[in-house]
Amino acid sequence: MAVNTPQKTPWYKVGWVWYIIFMKFAVITACIITAILIYRNPISMVVDDYYTEGRSINLQLQKVAEAEARDLSFYLDIDDEQISLRFRTGEADDNTALALVFFHPTMHEFDFSLRLPRGGDGVYRQQLPESISGHWRVDIQPLDDSWRVSQNIHLPAEDTIVMLPVNYGI
Repeated sequence: MAVNTPQKTPWYKVGWVWYIIFMKFAVITACIITAILIYRNPISMVVDDYYTEGRSINLQLQKVAEAEARDLSFYLDIDDEQISLRFRTGEADDNTALALVFFHPTMHEFDFSLRLPRGGDGVYRQQLPESISGHWRVDIQPLDDSWRVSQNIHLPAEDTIVMLPVNYGI
C-alpha cells in the first residue's frame, strides 16, 4: 500500500507570496515618492504663529476701514502691457505714487508688486513685467501703508474694473 504524502512547494513558487511582497514594495515606493514631493514643494499656506497672523488680519481690517472712511475707490484698466489706475472717489494724502500688489490665489511665487507713479493727468501708470491672466487678488495702498483697497479680479478684463474697499461684513 502506498502512502500519499503531500509534496510541499517552495515558498518562492507560490503566487500569493509574490503578490504580498509586490504590494509592500509598492506602498514603500509610494511613500518615498510622496516624501520627496513634500520636501521639494513645501506648503506655503500653513502659518506657524497664529497669534501674529491674527493680529495682522486685524491691522488689515483697520486699513480697509480707513479706506472706507476716506471714501476711496478706483478705476483700474489692465491691458497686455500697461496698468492704469485713477481715483473714482476720494484722494490720497501723498499723490506721488501708489503700491499695487498682485496675489495669486494658490501659487505665492507668482505674487508681484508694482509702484505706480502719478502722471501729470492724475493717472497712475506702470508697465507690466509680463502679460498676466487668471484669478488675482489686487491690493492698492499708499506708500505709507495707511489704508488698503483689495478686490478679487479675473484677467483679462474687457471693461474697466471698479475697485471698492470691501470689509466683507467684518
